[in-house]
This record gives sequence, structure tokens and C-alpha cells, in this order.
Amino acid sequence: MESRGGRLTWFRPSPVAVTLLVVGAVFTLLTPTFLTLYNLLNVCTSASVVAIVGLGMTLTIASGNFDLSVGSTAAFAGCITMSVVPQIGVMPAIALGIATGALVGWVNGLIVTELRVPAFIATLGMLTIVRGAALIYTRGRDIYLFGKTDYKILSSGVMPALLALAIALFFGFLLKHTRFGRHILATGSNLASARRVGVRTTYVLWSVFAIVGATAALSGLILSAQVLTGNGRLATGLELSAIAVVVLGGTPLTGGQASIPGTLFGSLLVAVINNGLNLLNVSVFYQNVTLGLLLLGALSLTTGWTSKLGDVTDRGARVLAPRKCK
Repeated sequence: MESRGGRLTWFRPSPVAVTLLVVGAVFTLLTPTFLTLYNLLNVCTSASVVAIVGLGMTLTIASGNFDLSVGSTAAFAGCITMSVVPQIGVMPAIALGIATGALVGWVNGLIVTELRVPAFIATLGMLTIVRGAALIYTRGRDIYLFGKTDYKILSSGVMPALLALAIALFFGFLLKHTRFGRHILATGSNLASARRVGVRTTYVLWSVFAIVGATAALSGLILSAQVLTGNGRLATGLELSAIAVVVLGGTPLTGGQASIPGTLFGSLLVAVINNGLNLLNVSVFYQNVTLGLLLLGALSLTTGWTSKLGDVTDRGARVLAPRKCK
């Protein structure tokens, strides 16, 4: 399925889904506890945390950028939320945490668009700044939340999976049916051409960075809700996991294309690999090597399959010309 100014790869056959089935079948044969309801729930919860921020990262990468500060943003939002729950209540605190993440993302977008700093440099700097801010805010200590078990609703049962699915459906609709979604893909396809045909690229980039910041914050809130603790060192490495699942799912780093279902499948694949290796009692040192090799193999398969299936298209935003958008 194509979208004006870029491609929304929605119903294209997904090699990452096939890889997921194969890996799942292997772990089912190797360990009898893999296919139990309790374990599958753990897999879904783990996948959902990465999927939520990965979905936001999908929009950012589709716009031709990426955000390396999402792990720090998740930690900072979790610390802010945990510290204010006793004073303002659970729901206002959750809203404040998500708003904090959106603000961090918006600042990233501002630096990229107004100061003309490349996204890699801008978000790498923000990664350090926000992580430091989280540690300063907590004074290097954990923030414990006592007597507020209703906050755990974010991480209980299938709630994380439902949140990830709801966000995926919303983002899929956004990309497929709205002018803003088409503008994201057009901006990622060719920034200069998108500007020439009237796309407000600055607004688009502000928005996608704010969105990925908000999704990072939500992932951080889920992680903190699991243990009712805010920690400035939370979610270390989340940014690399998010980018990995997006690319595994078929969204290229070059921008202009997006695969929402692919990001979900990529998140499940990473979660299944981690979970299966844990069940097999593989040493954490070997886990890192094994996971890296499996991800490289899956990524190679994804890239090769996508290249064969993809037809040659004009990825410039000039296709928007008949309908100048302002």
C-alpha cells in the first residue's frame, strides 16, 4: 500500500513475522515452559514496552530522523511521575509524565529545525542532558511509591499490550488516512521537495519528535509501574532497542516509509529471543552475542526481502503537487 509522498508498508508480506514464527517454534521445542500462558504474558509485556516507544520512533524515522534520547526520557518521566503521585494522584501524574516526555521531544525538534543541528548530534546530547537531569532530580537514589498500587494498572495483565495495540492502530490511521501522515512520509522522502509543495516541514518535525518523546515517557511509566520505583538509570539502551525493532520491521533508516505492523512484529521478535535465551539459562554474556547475531540475520533477511518486493518508485514529494497542502 502506498501513501502520497512515501510508502506505508502495511499489507506487504513480513519476513520478520516469518522469523518470529520460526524462532518461537524453536524455543517451544527446546523448553516446555516457553508456550505457557504466564510466559507468553511476560513476552507480551516486555515486547509492549519496546513497541510503544518503537511506534513513536517509526514516525520519527519515517520523517528522516531518529531520537537517541528516548531511554533517558523514559527514565526522567518515570522519576517525575513517581515523585508527584502522592501529591496530585495517579492520573494527573501520568499525564504530567507523558507531557514531560513530549516536551523533551519538542526541544529536540526545535534544536534540529531551528539550530540546524543533525538529529544524531542533537539527540545524543539530549540523551546525556536528560539522563543527568534524572539523576540530579533523584539525587542518585530510587523513588519508592508506597500505598499506591493503583498505579500498577499500567503494567498489570494485558494493559501494556492493549496500549501498544491502541497506539499502533492510531498511528496506522494517522499515516494512511490523514494529511499529516502523508506529510511525515513526504518530509522523510525529500525534505526540500516537501517544502516546495507547501508542506510545513518544521511543524512536522516538531510533532514527530514530541510524539516519540511522549511514547518514550509512556514506556518509562510502564517500567516504573512494574516495581513502583522511579530510577534515574532506568531504560538504559532503550533507544537502540527501539531503533532495532523499527528497522527489523521494515522501516528503512533513509525515511519516507513506515511499517507499523512491522514494528510490532520486530518488538515481539526481540522479546521472544530474550525470553527464550533466559529460559535456556544462557549466560548473559552469550545472550548478547547470540541476540546480536540473530538480529543481524533477521535484519539481513528483512532487507533482502523488502528489496525484492519493493518496486522502483519516485520517493520525492512532488506527487503532492496537485494538492498543495498548507
